Amino acid sequence: MTSDRSRRPATHRRLEVVKPMTNPRTPQEIAELFTIAGRETEAIQQLTGCVEQLHEVQAAKRELASLTPAEVRAALEFRRAGLGEAG
Repeated sequence: MTSDRSRRPATHRRLEVVKPMTNPRTPQEIAELFTIAGRETEAIQQLTGCVEQLHEVQAAKRELASLTPAEVRAALEFRRAGLGEAG
């Protein structure tokens, strides 16, 4: 008689046990780890700002893709004129 287990695909993964480091870290190294971990909120805020900027860029590109050739030419001429005055 065959059991149900023999018909099921193996879905279990092997887990590896992480062994503690044999060389203990110095207080200075541990302090540095706390400093790095403490920057998490700042990193998330920066990433959020980057994602918002990326959304703005993508929206601008969608708008640009919908312009007529005449609108693009006019905008390019406007930019060239502005760059010439700034130089």
